[in-house]
Amino acid sequence: MTLLALLTKQTPTPVTILAGPFRGARLILNPAHSKRKILGAYEHVLNPWLKAALRQVDVIWDVGANDGYFTYGCAAAILGQGRHPHIVAFEPGMDDTPSLAEQLTGPAQRWAAAYAGATFEFLPLYVGARNDGVTITLDAALDARPALAGRAALVKVDVEGAEVDVLDGARRLLTAPVQWLVEVHGEHLLEPVLSRLRAAGRTVDVHPLRPHWLFGPEARTIPTCWVTTRLPSPTSSE
Repeated sequence: MTLLALLTKQTPTPVTILAGPFRGARLILNPAHSKRKILGAYEHVLNPWLKAALRQVDVIWDVGANDGYFTYGCAAAILGQGRHPHIVAFEPGMDDTPSLAEQLTGPAQRWAAAYAGATFEFLPLYVGARNDGVTITLDAALDARPALAGRAALVKVDVEGAEVDVLDGARRLLTAPVQWLVEVHGEHLLEPVLSRLRAAGRTVDVHPLRPHWLFGPEARTIPTCWVTTRLPSPTSSE
């Protein structure tokens, strides 16, 4: 199949990410709606930070896994460096797209060898500031996994407006060596997100949405930016 034919397919299809920090990752995507992901240009302003962060962490807390792009992308990147990632992904459900939801239980059988050495956990839960059977706090999720405590980790948050609730339920993960990547949906949420991270003693950077040099701007229904914790140099600690 030619690249053009692949990128115009309208149905969920097995793909390999061709560029960017997740290059080489294999998963199922809808190519017609995922061109930027396949070509490594999705949310491209984060690429330098992600490349650096994924050299420093082995644990991923993927809050709002959606179609699994970040989940499998991080796994592939860490495996490619000869390490064994442990990934805990939260996604309440993608019942409207069964073929995509299927990979939110584990890698497709055809890719079992590609992801050998990675540990995946997929939890069909919301993440927030309370525990009620439908929603879980990151603190509770960490308590249930004591082996992950204290390990260098990355928490990615994409929860479309519930960012503050996630932070309020994650007191134990707010401190280094855990790095944070928070997608902020709406200008009104930026300061609350910043204040919580700064209160935990973190230095942060804000990454505004910028047009890609080739593909132009990404369509967003509300103002969006990303907040990341400042990465330490490989020879220092935060």
